[in-house]
Amino acid sequence: MRVPSQFTSQPSIKFNLTPLIDVVFLLIIFFLVASHFVRNEHAEAVSLPFSFQGRDDHDAAPHRLTVTVRKDGALFVGSEPLTAEQIGDRIARLKSDAKTAGSLPEVRIRSDRLTLYEHVRHLVEECAAQEITRIQFPVEVQP
Repeated sequence: MRVPSQFTSQPSIKFNLTPLIDVVFLLIIFFLVASHFVRNEHAEAVSLPFSFQGRDDHDAAPHRLTVTVRKDGALFVGSEPLTAEQIGDRIARLKSDAKTAGSLPEVRIRSDRLTLYEHVRHLVEECAAQEITRIQFPVEVQP
């Protein structure tokens, strides 16, 4: 019987990890994109007012607060219901965050087409009190 020596090379099993790493990176990218859409798409559903003019907003403002106003006057940021005072605090925090970052703060007011103007007016007045001049009103453009 022959005794195996230490110097003989035996074929070893090797795993190719490249496909595994590719799949892991793709999963990370998928979950990052999915979480971004989950955070942004949980806004309260409203019927936006009609307009004959408008433009698409493709600019991603780094310091933007989107406030949704339902027809009953309830205020939402995302899917979280807030009071007018809490919205005022958020607008003040938005202004201070934008100032430290050196950018302009922006408030987007999504209101239902049946919302009374007095509910929207309070938001516009709060923005004016905080010296925020960039206010957007999303609309549905009629052809």
